[in-house]
Amino acid sequence: MIRNTKFAFIIILFSICFLNCEQDNDNTIIDNGEIKGYKLLEDLTGHWVGTNETAYGTFDWFAFDFRPISASHTHSIYEGGSNQNIITSVFLADFEGKQQIMARNGGWLGSQYRATYFVLDRSEITNGVTYYRLVDAVGGVQRSYMEFRFENNTMQFDAYKDNSGTLDDPIHHMGFSGSNYNPTYAQTAKDLFNFPQEISEVNLDNQFNNLIDPNSALFLEENLDPFPKSDHGHISDLTINIERDPSISNEDLLLYISTEPIVNSNGVVDFENLDRKVVRTIDVKSTESFYTTTYLHPDDYYVTLFSDLDNNFYPSSGDFSHESKAISVAPDSTPNMDVVVDMSL
Repeated sequence: MIRNTKFAFIIILFSICFLNCEQDNDNTIIDNGEIKGYKLLEDLTGHWVGTNETAYGTFDWFAFDFRPISASHTHSIYEGGSNQNIITSVFLADFEGKQQIMARNGGWLGSQYRATYFVLDRSEITNGVTYYRLVDAVGGVQRSYMEFRFENNTMQFDAYKDNSGTLDDPIHHMGFSGSNYNPTYAQTAKDLFNFPQEISEVNLDNQFNNLIDPNSALFLEENLDPFPKSDHGHISDLTINIERDPSISNEDLLLYISTEPIVNSNGVVDFENLDRKVVRTIDVKSTESFYTTTYLHPDDYYVTLFSDLDNNFYPSSGDFSHESKAISVAPDSTPNMDVVVDMSL
């Protein structure tokens, strides 16, 4: 069950090659011609739910909702609140004169923008575990790196970063472990784009010059980012206008976005949907009368807000909430909806 939605964490998150492909004993190909680790695009896509141990604390419930947003780009976001988010996207790019699997990790931390680029350098299968590593596109493994391990519909996602900036040994920054609860969430986009395809999403050759940190492909200004949000397609921004009951006018709220309703018209909570169908968990401050959630994949959703006066991270007796409200989000759209939080549970 969801335990913690507070924003904190993640800034950054021996191959054996033969004839340009890697295989296990079952002939599972994880490279594609000259593209190392190509199958990561497919392996990563899905709605992963589990736990996350970070440098800032442990999240007993956490989700990554990776879905294609182009023929060669899968994307997920953790959105903690206004200007507090972490995006992780993996895509095919032209880099160093060839097609390579790369990743972009970053977003907003308050007023500070950041985006770091990674390139895949290892992909292998050992004893049934598929392993991928992506390292800082400039500083390499000594600066920061991400690891993905897949086995039997589970994923382990670890991130390591160099805390001192002097290329010492990176330390563990995040460790997510979860299962792909809802792989079908991505199916519509996979069919639309015939995902994945060997079509480069962006050209990043010669894009990591004049960096603020010469040892990292890091950008701290959005207008200097070579692949900003404005260049991403098939994502939307949903604005939720919020009216509170007078008794909770000065209370923070929790906002959950799910693919099935959480609270019905009688105030009854569906705990299975709460545990397995939520894609976003967001803090809404008492001073906010609306919230705009970004990088939202097109789908049919339910929006649920509640006061969480007892701090147990789910709608319960004594909280104020409402019947979960449906919204259909089209690709590349900016819909609005109104929600009134006035039902005492």
